[in-house]
Amino acid sequence: MKKFLAIFSMLIMFSFSVSADDLSNVKKYTQNVIDDAIVKIFNKDLQTTAERIPPFRKVINANLNFDFISNFVLGVYARDMTPEQKDKFIKEFAELNVYTFAKKFASYSDQKIQVTDATQGKKEGQYFVSSKVISNNPGDKDFIVDWRIMKVDDSYKVIDVIIEGVSMAMSYKNEYAPILKTGSEEGKSPVEYLTEKIQDKVVKLKLSDDV
Repeated sequence: MKKFLAIFSMLIMFSFSVSADDLSNVKKYTQNVIDDAIVKIFNKDLQTTAERIPPFRKVINANLNFDFISNFVLGVYARDMTPEQKDKFIKEFAELNVYTFAKKFASYSDQKIQVTDATQGKKEGQYFVSSKVISNNPGDKDFIVDWRIMKVDDSYKVIDVIIEGVSMAMSYKNEYAPILKTGSEEGKSPVEYLTEKIQDKVVKLKLSDDV
């Protein structure tokens, strides 16, 4: 029995082992996302929101796994939504992230963002990649942005961005929980109710020049 347990433990450890090449690949992927989403878009050649948003939207939609993130954010309410409700929610939620991150990343345009480390997450196929935002101003403090990456088949997707310890996904989950509850208590579809609130917010962001 002890011999069986030892072999079983070795098999489990082997199945979750990560090679140096795996970590190197996920670091390269994350650095490419950073360069494509920030360095190539939020620079001095693209001054207006109208210029920045289309290429930024393309990068965000290609690299964030909104299906996974939406299921996490919605929690138990994701179980009862129809495919149509899910598609509409993801569409508005993705657009919200485009404008929210555009505002956040615009402040990084004159700073260097360098991937520093990658480690395996608790779940197989998930990684945590650390990056450092390095300011050009000597008096400013560098800070950390962590990226939670999921590998599906031979491709990678971002499933969370953690800025100075604050998780994007968890922040949305906490913010949306009372809204979903209100929708349910009012006899409405919780997901549709939340989607309408997000849609209103997206409209306001699109009308704002402060991005």
